Formats: sequence, structure tokens, C-alpha cells
Amino acid sequence: MTSRLSSLQYPLLLHFVRSVFYMPIGEAQKFDQRPFRSLLVRKWIGYSPGRGFRATPKGRNAWEEFQHRSITRTHPERPLTAYFDYWAYGLDPLALKKKPARLAVMPKAKMV
Repeated sequence: MTSRLSSLQYPLLLHFVRSVFYMPIGEAQKFDQRPFRSLLVRKWIGYSPGRGFRATPKGRNAWEEFQHRSITRTHPERPLTAYFDYWAYGLDPLALKKKPARLAVMPKAKMV
């Protein structure tokens, strides 16, 4: 899993992922240098002397993860986060808890 994209990294990495060509230094100077440096440090973009900057496979993977990230929970039956205040929304946390499922016990089969 990669680091998450920030609001500054997102549009810059989008520009690199959509482009198949190298970005020359002159064009790179037009962009905010904070996310630019961040993408370089994370090795999401790379520089080739004489050609310029281009998205790396690691950068493309970060972009793909961002595009296809699921926000559903693995176990939705588990309680909400501890930061959720039930009372602020007029909910009774005890009333939301489901009764545990009853366990059906089968009689032991006779060995023949």
C-alpha cells in the first residue's frame, strides 16, 4: 500500500498520469514546487537528464490505488468508531446492538 495523495499532489500526479510525454524543466517550473518535491521524494515521478520529468511505475500504482480505493468496511457489523457520538444524533447505542445469534446444537450422531 502506498501513501495517500494530498490535495496538492492529486492534480499534479493527475497531470503526469494522463501525459505520456516527458515534462521539461521549463514547464515544471509553472507548478507549485511543494507537491512536485513530494512526488520526487516518494519516487512517484522521476527525472531523466535531457528529457525531463515523467510518472514512474510507482506513481502510476499510487494513482491506480487512489482511483480504485474502496471505502466499504470489511466488517460492517462491528460498532462505529469511538469518535462517533451516538447521543449527539439522538441515538441510543444500546438499542442499536443486535441480539447475538442463537447457536443451534445438533445431537451427536451414533457411530455405526
